[in-house]
Amino acid sequence: MAEIHITFTIENGVELYFQTQDDVTEIDLSGRNIIDIDLSQLIQCKTLRDINLSANLIKSIDLEPLRECPSLERLLLGSNLVSSIDLSGLENCSNLDILSLEINKLQRIDLSPLMSCLKLQELNLQTNDFQEVDLSPLRKCTALRFLRLDNNELFDVDLDPLSGCLNLQELFLEGNRLDELDLSPLRSCKALEGVWLRAAGLLMIDLNPLRECPNLLWLDISENHMKTVDITPLYYCHDLESFMIDETVPLMAKVGLSYNLWPSTLEEIKDRVFWVDV
Repeated sequence: MAEIHITFTIENGVELYFQTQDDVTEIDLSGRNIIDIDLSQLIQCKTLRDINLSANLIKSIDLEPLRECPSLERLLLGSNLVSSIDLSGLENCSNLDILSLEINKLQRIDLSPLMSCLKLQELNLQTNDFQEVDLSPLRKCTALRFLRLDNNELFDVDLDPLSGCLNLQELFLEGNRLDELDLSPLRSCKALEGVWLRAAGLLMIDLNPLRECPNLLWLDISENHMKTVDITPLYYCHDLESFMIDETVPLMAKVGLSYNLWPSTLEEIKDRVFWVDV
C-alpha cells in the first residue's frame, strides 16, 4: 500500500492536493471550486471504483490515467464547465456503470470508447450544447437503463442503436429542437418505462412503436407542435400511468376501440378523442 497525492488548482489559483492510498475505492472531490486537476497518480489505483468531480469549475480534463483503473464503476463530472472531452481513457473500464457529464458546455462527443463498457447502465449527457450525438457506440451497451439527452440543442438523433438496448428503462429527449423523431427502434425495448419528449420541438410523432412496450408507465409529449396525435398504440400499454399532452392538441384513435376499457390515464381524456376508422 502506497500513498498518493492528487494535485488540483482551485478558483483563486491556489494549488492543493488530496492525499489517499493506492488501494482507495472512492474519491470524492465534488464541490471544491476546482478549475484544474491532475489524475496521473490514479494509474496506481487498481481498486478504484468511484470518482466524483461534480460541482466544480473544470473546463478540461485528461482521463487517460483511467486506463489503469479497471475496477472503475462510476465517473461523475456533472455541473462543471467542460467544453470538450476525450473518453478514450475509459476504453479499459469494462466495469463502468455510470457516466455523468450533465450540465457542462459540451458541443460534441465521441462515444466510441464506451463500446467496451458493456456494463454501462446510466449515461447522463443532459443540459449541454449538443446539436447532434452519434449513439452508434451504444449498440453494444445492452445493460443501458437510463439515457439522458434532454435540454440540449439536438436537431436530429438516430435512435436505431438503442434497438439493442433491451434493458432500457427511460429515455429523456425533452428540451431539444428535433422536429421529428423515429421511435421505431424502441419496439425491442420491452423494459421501457418512460419516454420524455416535452418541448422537444416535434411537429409530428408516430406512437405506434410504443405498442410493443408493455411496461410503459410514463409518456410526455407536451409543449410540442403536433397538429394531431393518434393515441391508438397506447391502448396496448396497459400499465400506462401518465400521459402528458397539451389540451389543444386533437387526439384520434381507432373507432373499434371506442367502447373498450383503456388505461386509466387515457380513460380520463376519452372525451377529447376523435374516433376514426384507421
